[in-house]
Amino acid sequence: MTEELTSPAVPLEWIEKTHFFPIIFGRFQFGGVSWRTRQLWTAFPAFLNHPQLPSVSRHHLEGVEAVCIAGFPVSKSSPTLQFPPGMIQFMSWSDTRFLIPITDTFKAYLQSRSRNTRTKLNQKIRRWRDFVRKEPTIKEFRGAPQMGEFYSIAGPISQKTWQGKLGAGLETVDRPEELVRLAAAGQARGYILYCGGQPVAFQLCYVQGTTMVTSQTGYDPAYAEYSPGTVQLYLLLEKVFAEGEMEYLDLMEGTPFPYKSSFVTQRVPSMRFLYFRRRPGPFCFVLFFIFLKELQKFAQLVKKVILRSLEVVKRPFFAKSNPRRLSATNDRKPSAHTE
Repeated sequence: MTEELTSPAVPLEWIEKTHFFPIIFGRFQFGGVSWRTRQLWTAFPAFLNHPQLPSVSRHHLEGVEAVCIAGFPVSKSSPTLQFPPGMIQFMSWSDTRFLIPITDTFKAYLQSRSRNTRTKLNQKIRRWRDFVRKEPTIKEFRGAPQMGEFYSIAGPISQKTWQGKLGAGLETVDRPEELVRLAAAGQARGYILYCGGQPVAFQLCYVQGTTMVTSQTGYDPAYAEYSPGTVQLYLLLEKVFAEGEMEYLDLMEGTPFPYKSSFVTQRVPSMRFLYFRRRPGPFCFVLFFIFLKELQKFAQLVKKVILRSLEVVKRPFFAKSNPRRLSATNDRKPSAHTE
């Protein structure tokens, strides 16, 4: 946790929101579960003056199915499963949370990136500019009426993405009535990247105080070779820096997504926690998920062992099947040598 992220401690805020939990094993998905949750809504940097997890009690579960604390910074490991009074505490995710402080100018921010990163970003922007034959732009959607329009545009794009095909698209994770309600309170914004008049990518963001948090994002796979996701994030950052309203852009967790690493300037270890009533249904689900996770680790270990074993078996086989190479090696004459 870095000193730059330190901010005065503030009261923690909660909000009711749908949480989708996909059940995935390798490349296969066995469906998913949607819960009505009470989710921690306090802007991320403020968490850093809360060394302990916020106190969650059974009254937080009134009217909802679960309580969610997403991406909470941690200074030490936490048990996967704990049992506070009358509840189940499940640590479902351990990863790195990515942040970008919005200070100085966008140009200065780009200069803080490595030369290799700047070169790659510039290449992708130029490639997109050449493809659309004009300067790339994104359209912003704010307020309740505009958020309804954003949802109608982003929904069809989301259905084409890998998240949508796994059942974790925009329409599943973020319901339209929720987004309109949040947008009316100034807590949600949407962005669309266009190619000519055709929408090709979307980005949903939440506004928590002076922190903008990226949420659902996706692009039409037909445009994948032109890196629309990277172009969209680049343009969003440029806009946020120019407006000067935000202190941070929070990319949330995401070590599996390499593109985030090229943009972020600060990384914070974090964990995601879910709290349920202590009942058989949620308890069986948690145990099943833990079992699936351990099974996946075991499968990955077995795969590594098999691949290494195959490499060992291949070596003598290829040596026998390439006698010329072996002969050439044996027929090499020693270099001339004088005493």
